[in-house]
Amino acid sequence: MVQIASQEWVQGWGVVRRIHQKLEFVAFFDTQEGAEAAVNERGIGCQVCWVSYRDGVGFGLPKNTDD
Repeated sequence: MVQIASQEWVQGWGVVRRIHQKLEFVAFFDTQEGAEAAVNERGIGCQVCWVSYRDGVGFGLPKNTDD
């Protein structure tokens, strides 16, 4: 279930996708299973994770990330 962590942040099961060297937030889901189903539909480049998200904040990738 999506949780409101503060007025600006929410936490929950989400889907992100890799765009160049950043991860882009795609969507929140009520369950991990729902997020996994969306990744299976969406395809390559997407992954499920527990995220804390605030609109407008990007996700940087570590320098040593493969591919």
